[in-house]
Order: sequence, then structure tokens, then C-alpha cells
Amino acid sequence: MSDVKQRYLSLIPDLPVWVETCDLLLWEGSVVLENPNKSGFVVWSQPDGLGSVVGDPEPLALDRAASNVSERIVFTDNVERVRSLLPDFSVEPATVFSAPKQLPPSPQHRCCEISQSKIAALNDLPADLLAQLSEVAEDGVSVVAAFDGTRPVSFAYVASETESLWDVSIDTSESHRRKGYAAAAVLHLMDGTLEKGKSAVWGALESNRASANLAHRLGFVENDRLWVLARSTT
Repeated sequence: MSDVKQRYLSLIPDLPVWVETCDLLLWEGSVVLENPNKSGFVVWSQPDGLGSVVGDPEPLALDRAASNVSERIVFTDNVERVRSLLPDFSVEPATVFSAPKQLPPSPQHRCCEISQSKIAALNDLPADLLAQLSEVAEDGVSVVAAFDGTRPVSFAYVASETESLWDVSIDTSESHRRKGYAAAAVLHLMDGTLEKGKSAVWGALESNRASANLAHRLGFVENDRLWVLARSTT
């Protein structure tokens, strides 16, 4: 790991709002560019299409990251400056939730980890979701599925991870939403991560009320706020 990554990992607290940034710094394949005056940095993962801007944004670093990723995370202290430097990117706030102290009862849907080979055989999934799940499984990340009979209809996995935290990622077939499958998959995954001493973090874009509502129903607590800049498609 580079000295720059190690230094910032030692400075950034292991808090929910920082889980994706720290995960990017921890990944050996990420790129980090520090400002000349060491007032901040940009880190990104081209395969994931995600970056994070911390502290004072440096225009050349932002431009380089913008050519490699379609989304980047920014924070309260730099969102206005970053959006002024990237006028072609839209910006949307997101709420960061921390996990409940006690998990609620799980809906009665069968859940278990699903293998990479079984994911590859799920021909009825949307192509983008199938590709995403396949990539996650190929990287060795456990994917939990909730089943309707023998059919897996909701999928949960660890999207980002730090020493004590992990970020929830959940996808559910449109026909099975609001029926408890997503909650069952997430709670099953949370049971396993609690055994490892790690607590869940949930992020929900302002436009994704369904995600925020599910977080509330599961007892997650609003913890912080960040912003996501996405490359405009118009």
C-alpha cells in the first residue's frame, strides 16, 4: 500500500460516512492523487466506476478521475466546490444510516449464500444486475439470496468494507419488491457480519425513497449525509 493511502487511512475515522472512501483506499487497485499542498485527495476505482473526493479538490486530479469513473462521492465541506469544477455532473444528496443496536425479526423467507455458478445460471435477471452479481461473486464476496420457492428473488452483499463497518448493497426482482424478501436477505447477511464484529452501514439516495423506507423499517438510524456526483447522460 502506498504511503499516501496509509497516511489518509490513519487520519480518516472509521465512521459510516467514510466507509466507501476507506474501502477505496484499502483496495490495492485504486488510484489516489494527493493535492500538492496535501489539503486533500481524490481516490477512485476504474473497474467499479466510483471515486471519492476528500478535502480541497484539485482540478487536475478531478479531471483525471472524471475520465475514469462515472460517479464520485463528495462531502459537506467540498460539494459546492466540486460541483462547480464538474458542471457536466449531476449532484444528488444521500443519507447515510447506521445499523440498529438490535436486529428486528426476519420475514419468513428462506435465505442462503448463492454460489458463482448458480448466479451465472440466473437467466431471468436483468443483464446489468446479473453482471453486477457475477462480478461481485468472482471477487470472492459472499452473496446472500432470499428465495420464493426455489427461485432467488433478492440479493444482498457487502459493497464496501473497513475494519469495523460494511456497506449494504441490495437488489430485488421488481415482481418481489415490498414483500419482505429484501429485508430477509439483508438481515441474513447482517447476522453473519455481526459474528465477525462488523456493523452495517446503509446509504440511500434522496430519489430512492424505497431504500430509505426499508432502512427505517429495519431500524437503521440516520447518521450523516454525503453527495453523489454522476456523469450526466443528457
